[in-house]
Amino acid sequence: MEISVAQGGKFTFTIKAKELSQGLRPTKRNPRDNDFLVTCIGAVGKDGVLQVPDVLTRIATELITDGFPYPQIFVFVNMMIVCGLTKIYEWDGATLNLKFTAEEAGGIWSAIDFYDYVYMSNGKIAVIRDAGSYEYSVSTVQPSATGTPDT
Repeated sequence: MEISVAQGGKFTFTIKAKELSQGLRPTKRNPRDNDFLVTCIGAVGKDGVLQVPDVLTRIATELITDGFPYPQIFVFVNMMIVCGLTKIYEWDGATLNLKFTAEEAGGIWSAIDFYDYVYMSNGKIAVIRDAGSYEYSVSTVQPSATGTPDT
């Protein structure tokens, strides 16, 4: 570890990859100065350095009044989709935009994305998001499915 003190009392503290890779000490009984981090608040180890995670924006989901487990939030490659029991919204970074309302309620939504194409199902219907038009519709070709295996 390196500590550099500049004029005015400001300093930089370097934790090398070896120490960072050790992570936090497993128990408080491990002695200090043993190449383990003692505490880590507000940062994560990534690519050999400590980094602050991206700030998460709170999504205003007051529109969705369905009980638990809604709203469901899917973070995909090109979009964020938020689902209620029968309604599907897209998050544009500021607001939820209603994109589809299912005629039939089912179970929890399962979803798969292929960039701009999305397949979703609530166990009763299959809904697709067209990659060209970005429109949501009930699929007559894709089967409905559930994301939980039968037990």
